[in-house]
Amino acid sequence: MLLAALAASSIALATSAQAPAPDNALTLERAIQVALDRNYDLRRSQYQALSSEQDLVIARSAILPRLDFNGSISRVRQGSGTPIVGGVILTPRPTEAFWSYVGSVGATQLLFDGGKWWNNLAAAGAQLASTQASIDEQRLNTVFTVEQRFYELVRAQRQLKVLGEAAIRSRDQAEFTQRLFDGGRATQADVYAARANRDNDEIVRLTQERLVEFARQDLAQTIGWNPAEALAIVEPPQMQQEPSTPPPAEQAVEKALAARPSLKAFALAAESRRKSEAAARGDYWPQISLSASYRRSTPEWRLFTGLPLGHDSTISGGVDVTWNLFAGFSTKANVEKAQVDVLLAENDLMNGRRGVASDVERAIAQLGVARQAARIATQTQQTSSENLRLARTRQQVGVGTQLEVRDAELKLTQAQLARDNALVDGHEAESALRRATGG
Repeated sequence: MLLAALAASSIALATSAQAPAPDNALTLERAIQVALDRNYDLRRSQYQALSSEQDLVIARSAILPRLDFNGSISRVRQGSGTPIVGGVILTPRPTEAFWSYVGSVGATQLLFDGGKWWNNLAAAGAQLASTQASIDEQRLNTVFTVEQRFYELVRAQRQLKVLGEAAIRSRDQAEFTQRLFDGGRATQADVYAARANRDNDEIVRLTQERLVEFARQDLAQTIGWNPAEALAIVEPPQMQQEPSTPPPAEQAVEKALAARPSLKAFALAAESRRKSEAAARGDYWPQISLSASYRRSTPEWRLFTGLPLGHDSTISGGVDVTWNLFAGFSTKANVEKAQVDVLLAENDLMNGRRGVASDVERAIAQLGVARQAARIATQTQQTSSENLRLARTRQQVGVGTQLEVRDAELKLTQAQLARDNALVDGHEAESALRRATGG
């Protein structure tokens, strides 16, 4: 019963592997679009850009006038006493309680702060541009990751198909060996060996089913798909095509260094840090601003609202100068800290350039190897198919052994797996090269 179930499972696998994909199956383009709509990392980058936009608004607020209003209503109790004015004793004042209504409006306009406001504004603008470039980089990485996960699922499904076909061949060989034994042309050991090969191939196939599910879950997580929902894919038609010819390395690296969004983000971040350093040096200079205020205070509400603006009021205006002469070396420490931030940003930029160049070189090397491997594996697959046909023919006429057939079957399976791996590796390398060069 177990052997029959294993054989039936192999037949079902071969049927399902060749069945057309359902109508709602995802194409690669559709999977990318779903990921761009749902990917959490991309959404996080977009939120960070929104935050940077508000930082720019905050930096711009320093050059705009500030308007403040202050108002209060209070109950005042003034104790009795004898007022003295110019040495003359006046009539004693009794204890009294009254309301106090106070209102004031003040305006302040910054004129100069040692360059802090325009450097902070430039730093915020550069940081916003950096986060926007980071969105482009994250979008590029999202597309790349989806393509890699998609191709890995294609690889796993192809391997499952190949291993399923291998399991069917082993089953057929086991049945043929049994018939040879019944006809007195094979030994009991040959039957047991054929059955062991059949069962081992079925175990390998079942293990590959698990890997297919793992690859499907990886793709679902990348595109933001509900893991509980069914996920089927349509294999891209170009997957059967030979990988493209890799471009010259020097040309590809030059293109990547000019177009990669991550390098733009690093460069803009470094520029933002330089402006922040210049802003920190502004604390060495005085801050100059214009100020004006209007204040009214009355003991009764009707006087507060009914009198002309010039009564019971004070108007003032002036130029305010504030200069931090010494703050416990905090100004110097802030400047040096800003200088370190500049060095860190420049280091990130240099490291990013090296990383991008390395990504390009790796992708080109992988693409070249995959292209050659696909050609060789295609030839090997054709040779192995013919070798298996000859081995079976020899066994049927009684001049070949089961060992020869088994060896031919294994070589065909290996050639099929090698070809599928080379094709998938090639398309993954093409995707990696597009990502490394900026799309």
